[in-house]
Amino acid sequence: MTSGETIDEENLVSVLVLGGPEPVTCALTWRSYPDCSYSIDLDGPAGPVAARGRDLFQALQEIRLELEPGGWSIAVQGARKDTYPSGMVRDMVGARRVYVLHTGRDMAKEDLVNIFAEAAAAALGTVEQQKNNYQEWRDSVRRR
Repeated sequence: MTSGETIDEENLVSVLVLGGPEPVTCALTWRSYPDCSYSIDLDGPAGPVAARGRDLFQALQEIRLELEPGGWSIAVQGARKDTYPSGMVRDMVGARRVYVLHTGRDMAKEDLVNIFAEAAAAALGTVEQQKNNYQEWRDSVRRR
């Protein structure tokens, strides 16, 4: 964020960051802007990390890519191997929610979860794993 920039909305959430000997609770601030972009600032275990993207999912992916080389992961629904936003969710609400993907089944409203809601460590994956899982899910839906 640049000094004096107009913010449409700002929210602060506490998230667990995993990778060290103990989980670390960190402050995550997300903002939306009039140009329909979003930013995330994470007060991470190795210092502050910031990213901006066309939606919250893209900004979260950028934050995760910064953390992954240090072995850190954010325990939120948007970082699960099996979650991904639809194009409509990205365009309409900035990917504040993501779908839990089920092989061979279309995305459904009941599968929507808050991108920053806590997720189990076993469900988390890297950005690359998430992208690969999304492609596998797309292929499974097309084969039906």
